[in-house]
Amino acid sequence: MLRKYKPDIIFLQEIDMYTKRAYNKNQLYTFSKYTGLNFRAMGTNIKYKHGFYGDGILSKFPIEYSANYLSPLTNSSHEQRGILCNKISFGNTKINVFSLHMSTFEDERILTSKELLRITSKINKNESIIIGGDFNVGIKKIGNHKYSFELKEKYLEYEILKEKFKSINNTEITWHSPEANGCIDSFFYSKNLQLLKHETIKTDISDHYPVYVEFLI
Repeated sequence: MLRKYKPDIIFLQEIDMYTKRAYNKNQLYTFSKYTGLNFRAMGTNIKYKHGFYGDGILSKFPIEYSANYLSPLTNSSHEQRGILCNKISFGNTKINVFSLHMSTFEDERILTSKELLRITSKINKNESIIIGGDFNVGIKKIGNHKYSFELKEKYLEYEILKEKFKSINNTEITWHSPEANGCIDSFFYSKNLQLLKHETIKTDISDHYPVYVEFLI
């Protein structure tokens, strides 16, 4: 699949680094070797089983700067999520890419969208921004590793981001489970970028289908 699409940047969520379930390996390094995308950054949000867990970015181009912002929590017992930011440079072009995995609680997702606007407000207007990942819109936790999905005409998390960014018009199912399925993975981008195409890729390697996006930069 990766050989067919030849991505320049990959946005990753639910990455393990040195955990027992990942056989004490650095998954980001493994993915980097497999894809040939040699520049990488990890945002570790929690410690998990003798290792770390969070989001990642793989890039064909050098990463000039990387920072991980912890997402707001409304309850200390909730899983800590994060917003991984990387500034990628090629030539005179600079792109700020954000890989994120939003909360399964709506109030925290709303706060995270507002935090994204705050963080991106500090970026030079001449630079481009791409935000991608698992937004979990419409998701509600109903048990241990069990979730429901509510389809809505509008999600406040998205409406907040649309104040500043364009979004892909993605309506296909991107997440599937025995309990429910829905379109919860997407991309937002700054208005100085031109969207060429997007595609939801059907595969059985995960309970999420990858979303492929092309921009003219």
